[in-house]
Amino acid sequence: MESESRATSSAPGGVTRRDVIGATVGLVVAGVGAPRTGEASPGDRGQVGASGAANGLEFLGEIAQVGEALTAYGYFTAVSGLDLDQLYFAGGDRSEATARFTFFGTAQLTSIQRRGDLFVAHAPGHLEIFLRDAPGATFEAPASFAEGQRIAADEATLENILNVTAPNTAVTTVFGDLRRTEVSSFTLDGIRYRLGRVGLRSRLVAPGKGIRTDPDTPRAILIVGGNTTNPD
Repeated sequence: MESESRATSSAPGGVTRRDVIGATVGLVVAGVGAPRTGEASPGDRGQVGASGAANGLEFLGEIAQVGEALTAYGYFTAVSGLDLDQLYFAGGDRSEATARFTFFGTAQLTSIQRRGDLFVAHAPGHLEIFLRDAPGATFEAPASFAEGQRIAADEATLENILNVTAPNTAVTTVFGDLRRTEVSSFTLDGIRYRLGRVGLRSRLVAPGKGIRTDPDTPRAILIVGGNTTNPD
């Protein structure tokens, strides 16, 4: 990763410049869900995935950057209120390939500030959360994380703080403010759940590593893992 840059990276709004250090791939994505409100019915366990100061959701994912466009995708490794076994299909290792709960989102880089090798980028984005009908998500095919029942959607305001440590390589931490805009109930083992509630606000933190693969476009991949909390 070099010290030249245009485009922008993760976090809320701003005006883009054209060559953002490919490593400035830092948007983020991951979020927490919020369901629609309504009366509970028999077999309804209510809201999961929101736990105040504790982690509501934990996740592992990637963000792909092509110019100023960001695409985030991955899966949830923990959902408060659900058992670990409920997060994966049986018959395989616990990974993206057997994950039940996945996410897919997009964002647009809007601004980036720099001091030496440190970059601070901002971008607004949108995130969707899915309950898969069958195993098969793979990081080789990002769209595979957008399959199944859409159970929640968030709007996101994101900030990425990225430190270039070597050519085409950086360490990063993504911060995000999420607001749930859509929720649909889902069923596991005959029990109905909802991932949060409409209006739910979440704080996201996701450290990771950025790798620039093409300095001209620029193109880069950010690998992140993190969690969300619900302060209010």
